[in-house]
Amino acid sequence: MSSLKINPEATGAKPGASRVLAITGMIAAGKSTLGGMMEAMGWKVIDADRIVHRLYERGAEGCRKLVDALGEGVLSSDQELDRGLLAAAMIRDSSVYATVNRLIHPLVREIWKHEVQESLRLHPQRPVAVVIPLLFETGAEEGFDLRAMVGCRASVSRRRLRERGLTPEAADFWLEKQWTVEEKIRRCEKILWNEGSLELLRDQAKRLAGPARG
Repeated sequence: MSSLKINPEATGAKPGASRVLAITGMIAAGKSTLGGMMEAMGWKVIDADRIVHRLYERGAEGCRKLVDALGEGVLSSDQELDRGLLAAAMIRDSSVYATVNRLIHPLVREIWKHEVQESLRLHPQRPVAVVIPLLFETGAEEGFDLRAMVGCRASVSRRRLRERGLTPEAADFWLEKQWTVEEKIRRCEKILWNEGSLELLRDQAKRLAGPARG
């Protein structure tokens, strides 16, 4: 799959007028929270997880592809894609996990790339952040001006996942599917550590965001 390449002529942006930031990090580390903070500071924020939610809606392309591949066993009684059933199937069977990734990740990447291009075309001075949990795991890291990681210890991720209602087995499964924090640190230019208060994360977000541009 091709990496994101910004063509200033195609988007109407002047070279160097904006920047495109990738936000990644550990599961339950606070990536979406950071994205919300960046948005409040004037950035355009595109969240891959939100795109997945849209793709899983009834009638959406992602939902159709998953039902075609996995059958109606992933649907709830009202014929909606049941994310709990799907997650359970992925944990039980590695082939289901591989199928979901093969079908959904290309769709997600196509959408966020389009949204980045549209934002730069319409607002060339406005910086863009794309929140991609599996940035490195899916090979989507090329073409960004900057890569930032929101980190925490695995034990902290595990505790937060338990607080969200995941079983210990499910928490371990999702943690094992990600690169380690050490591996992600080596590949990112900016590191934010989120084991404290929201104010501490907001202070780090302010330093990352810099002055907002409209």
